[in-house]
Amino acid sequence: MYEGCLTTGSLFFNMKKPVNLLFFLCTVAAMVLLYSCGENSTTAAAADPAASNSNKQLLTVIKNSKALLQDGDLVMRSDNDFESLTLQNFSDSDRSYSHAGIAFKEDGKFLIYHSMTGSENPSGLVRKDPFDSFVSPARKTGFGIFRYQLSATEKEKFHTVLKENISKKIPFDLTFSLRTDDSLYCSEMIYKGLKISTGERIVLPTSTLKNFQPKILGYKYRNVFLKKYEYVSLDNLYLNPFCKEITRVTYNQ
Repeated sequence: MYEGCLTTGSLFFNMKKPVNLLFFLCTVAAMVLLYSCGENSTTAAAADPAASNSNKQLLTVIKNSKALLQDGDLVMRSDNDFESLTLQNFSDSDRSYSHAGIAFKEDGKFLIYHSMTGSENPSGLVRKDPFDSFVSPARKTGFGIFRYQLSATEKEKFHTVLKENISKKIPFDLTFSLRTDDSLYCSEMIYKGLKISTGERIVLPTSTLKNFQPKILGYKYRNVFLKKYEYVSLDNLYLNPFCKEITRVTYNQ
């Protein structure tokens, strides 16, 4: 569902969608190698004049996109690793992205608040990263910026909620449950943050899986079977009447 959302100790899904998360768990170690190989390839390509020129053009595109950002904007991103490609399949209509965060300007620069776990965030705690780092072409394949219809007061409340998530050290929600607030996965954090900050004026749509069995490694309820499972998919975040698209950028890699 999200960047680093389903790692060792997370969910498997038994469903009819084209997803094989069991295979994903068998390839976690290989993904680490893929990440390092991808970074080495980027470094080598930079020595090529043509590649260097392409990189400069890409950085210009990223810079121009950053200039479009406003407080409270939704920033989506995508990767080309197996994990991300798998997680994109949890979106029903638009499978372009694998992770999401919310932008706010602090000390003159835009930071992206997001919740993830895995190799990029071993602590699993809600964090904030500079926009350039969040969408870095060294490990990402593209991003999109979307905007919610928020008043100045609602933006301020939204910012406060996100900062509180960090101060409280809210961990990543490995059970993907919307029923609890003591842990949050990335789209859940945004869904609940908008709901609170707008006084439920904005309640984003959710997705539902039927005949769902959460096979969680080491989790005592691994044999639980649910007839219906509700979650917030990535495309739920921006394919709704409260949000409009600002720009999409795809890296040619």
